[in-house]
Amino acid sequence: MKNYYFLTVFLISLISFKNSTAQTDVENVLTDILFILDGYNDPAAEASVMQTGAGWFHTAKSLDKFKINVSVGISGLPFPSNKKSFTVQQSDFINLDIREAEQASIPTSLGGQKRVFFDFMIEGESYEFQAFSGLNTDFFAFPYIQGQVGLWKETEVTLRYAPQITIERSSYAVYGVGFKHNLSQYFYKENRSCDLAFYTNYSLTDLNLGYDEPLDLEPQDGGAPLAIIDGSLIDFHSINAGLVASKDVNKWTFSTAVNYNTSWVDYSLTGEDGIFFNLFNNVLTTLSETKHSFKVDAGVAYQIAPKWNLNTQLSVGQFANLNISGVYNIN
Repeated sequence: MKNYYFLTVFLISLISFKNSTAQTDVENVLTDILFILDGYNDPAAEASVMQTGAGWFHTAKSLDKFKINVSVGISGLPFPSNKKSFTVQQSDFINLDIREAEQASIPTSLGGQKRVFFDFMIEGESYEFQAFSGLNTDFFAFPYIQGQVGLWKETEVTLRYAPQITIERSSYAVYGVGFKHNLSQYFYKENRSCDLAFYTNYSLTDLNLGYDEPLDLEPQDGGAPLAIIDGSLIDFHSINAGLVASKDVNKWTFSTAVNYNTSWVDYSLTGEDGIFFNLFNNVLTTLSETKHSFKVDAGVAYQIAPKWNLNTQLSVGQFANLNISGVYNIN
């Protein structure tokens, strides 16, 4: 369970509870629920890395100095069924009990809603909460617009913006900046048979999840709840870096790339303030674990007019993503 236990102990030690038994119970409950939150958020983070890392280029060539193009695209990613839920065992938990079972399949942030309940005890009093719900969709696509500007030394900069997309009670937006630098210039001054470039980009994915039903951590006798949680605010950060190679054949451009990705997540819960609720968010701020992954891209572009290119790109890693865009050369 990573460092959840030590983090919760550290934070809760700053707060006075009525006795050591209550403090230990709360520490254990926080540790258990944070274990669930980690499995809940992981697939969405992986999917975000795939989508935001796609469509940044269709060629290793860089624009000429101060040349500008604008592209409009759409990035689509199916959610595999094995990424929409994850299984927990009773042995995974310290305080939580899976109701009437030794294991349970619960939704990730990409899944839907399941009637899975957990019971726990604090100072001899029984509480319950229901598994978190997710986006409840099998496929996600977002449109975006990006602009590229050529700079000195066969370098170009790219800015990307994906307007907010709303799915029921949830919303999703993407912002990014990227750079590409042609490497072939150091080996071939002219008559290049193909091009090679280094590129890197940073993306921020802003995902706001609203739960269909608020999650009440309430005593089973109907007393005041410890916390009421109605959603999650999740920021996915990713940095891609890699090499892209391309070759022009008449009006066609064929490209391939290998990418290394570093990503991390900042997230918090929304709901009604209270000691237990605030403890959750205090601990969550410390759990921005950095992850690493690889993906490969394969793309084909076609020049449909002197100033227009139509591009397609398939990216494969932890997910598969298809990107389609149209690029207009302004000058």
